[in-house]
Amino acid sequence: MQKFYFDMKDGVPMRDRVGVEFNTNAEAIAHCGVIAQHFYDESLTDDQDLEISVVNALGREIHREFVHRDKGLCA
Repeated sequence: MQKFYFDMKDGVPMRDRVGVEFNTNAEAIAHCGVIAQHFYDESLTDDQDLEISVVNALGREIHREFVHRDKGLCA
């Protein structure tokens, strides 16, 4: 298993210091979608810059997803 981190960005980065373990990049990316949907559903604002960056254990960004933009936008 590998640890992945889910950093939030909306102009100022908020680093995930705990992380979550997954077997594959695909599982981590799917989890990012769940997080993004949660923030979309629970958000009181429509912050177009709010994004979640998935970072692997080596510190490399493997995926980026915007919370309030079209759900088809991914890095």
